[in-house]
Amino acid sequence: MEYRPTDEDLRNIAEEHVCAECGGELEVRRDPETGQPEIRCTRDQAHRGYVTKPTAIQTYRRGESVPAHIEDTIRKAMLPGGHKIGTALAIIKMRFPAAALDEASAALFINDCLRLDLDPLLGEIVPATFKVKDKATNTEHKVVQPLITEDGWLSMAARGCRDRWIGAPTACRLEDRLRKENEGKAAEEIDKLARAVKKDICGDELAHVWVAWGKVKVDGEVVETPPTYGWFRQSEKAKNTPGAELPGNQARVRAINRWVRENFPDAKKRMMEMTAVWLERGKDVAAVRQVIDAEYRIIMEPKDTPPGEIAEPGQSMPAVFRTWGDVAQLAHDCGISQDDLFRRARVKKWADFPGFDEAVKIIQELSNERAHKPRML
Repeated sequence: MEYRPTDEDLRNIAEEHVCAECGGELEVRRDPETGQPEIRCTRDQAHRGYVTKPTAIQTYRRGESVPAHIEDTIRKAMLPGGHKIGTALAIIKMRFPAAALDEASAALFINDCLRLDLDPLLGEIVPATFKVKDKATNTEHKVVQPLITEDGWLSMAARGCRDRWIGAPTACRLEDRLRKENEGKAAEEIDKLARAVKKDICGDELAHVWVAWGKVKVDGEVVETPPTYGWFRQSEKAKNTPGAELPGNQARVRAINRWVRENFPDAKKRMMEMTAVWLERGKDVAAVRQVIDAEYRIIMEPKDTPPGEIAEPGQSMPAVFRTWGDVAQLAHDCGISQDDLFRRARVKKWADFPGFDEAVKIIQELSNERAHKPRML
């Protein structure tokens, strides 16, 4: 027998969600033709779909106003929140016991949080710790790799690009989106279509894939963004990455991650700077590089790169950079001006470079220097 939600189920959905198209309140109404209860947008009856209402913390951290007493409560719960550094370190160590942070690694993690303006106590960023043994001295030290959550990505976009931000994107499993786009098709057909799409975008027809799409403001006009995809391949289960424990959820985070960086330039630039720092910090730790490669595919993903593959920083990339225009675009994405690049390389024009690799190497050097340069917090 086909399941039909009860009136109470629908009322609960209407209370806990908002319209996916305009963010308006929802209500339960009877369809005039069938007499069945349905959820409808109070602003426009033609709107379809709904998303979970943002919490007070999400609303506040995404640049919107909340009642003064709620704002005060949130600010007191934030880090550093007026705490002395010793207290802040103790709070972080207690908040993330599984990370086994010592004072040095906790301090480094807090510094990364401050640079990104993300708060670990609000669930926007969490630490993953990797133990590394120095073969020469036989001593062990820790490398902390921050992982940005879904709330963290959206908070960064909303506060860093207020002129473009409208609201959080809608996100769902690829199969669910295909089902809505192909109403009436059998489940077997949807599954076959999903496998073909997965094979095309990431090279693994059995991968967990999520889709994110939404709206942004461009020159004062509301524009619907194209869908972005996040995936978790079957092969990643064998790798030492935090995402291996929650593949479905991690695919969702990656879809939203990609949606943010493709639609909010400031957030993308900030993450490129931090990615350069993290790559340098974990350059000798294979597990850290795996995490960065999986969670922060920021550097560049050209159209002619094979599905799911990405160029490693510093490696030879003749198949990726086919023209100097490609290299110029990379410099632009990294916030490096052509004058600064030419000055460092001591050249007057693109043709003076020995090759693409040399230009890319200098772009990465300049990007690393900027990432390490102290900034006012």
